[in-house]
Amino acid sequence: QSAGVAEHHASLEFSSSDSSFILRDLNSPQGTFVNRCQVQNAAVRVSPGDKLSFGTAGASFELLLLGEAAQVGLGMPRRG
Repeated sequence: QSAGVAEHHASLEFSSSDSSFILRDLNSPQGTFVNRCQVQNAAVRVSPGDKLSFGTAGASFELLLLGEAAQVGLGMPRRG
């Protein structure tokens, strides 16, 4: 657990009805961010390539789809 990241901070769910991902902030005190925009106690659709971060000091992650089987991964974004 990182500083500023709550134990139950956010959830990421796959919606099979429209093949999308939904990121939901769980009323976290330090915020959930998508592409540096804060999501506050709400749910937003996220897409591959979006940058997700949790809390003000938390690491950032990039949503990735791996291969045709639509496996999902969270990778550290490339710098530069």
